[in-house]
Amino acid sequence: MDYEFESEIKMLEGKMKWKVVYFPYSAREVFNTNGKVSVQITVDGHEFDHTLLPSKNGHYFVYNEFIRRAVHKELGDKLHVVLKKCEENRNIVLPDYISKSLEDHHILNTFLTQPDYIKREQINYIEIAKKEETKTNRVIALINKLQDK
Repeated sequence: MDYEFESEIKMLEGKMKWKVVYFPYSAREVFNTNGKVSVQITVDGHEFDHTLLPSKNGHYFVYNEFIRRAVHKELGDKLHVVLKKCEENRNIVLPDYISKSLEDHHILNTFLTQPDYIKREQINYIEIAKKEETKTNRVIALINKLQDK
């Protein structure tokens, strides 16, 4: 079932300084859970795989850099959202250049044993860089982080 709504981009309350979009329905009633929910969203006509996360103020999804670059809206602006639960398992797509760097440093398995949401976050952080130099620096930082584990 699709859930269509208008929602404002807000700041998440608490330690994490994330811009978020709140789901205006009860995830407990709609999806039978108080936990994370894998979803597919269309935001102002642009499609994304995403995750609804729980908070004391209800479930939300993070208004990340990929969405911001697509819709060009900022804090306080309204978005038109169509959301549906993702029923099948989502695969992590590891770009070849990251995979090769991790293999070259013998830490690909270390990377792969992390939870999916961490892997997705790390890949996205590298991929949103505009300059190749920044991407390279972020891959090196990931390698260093994984080698310290």
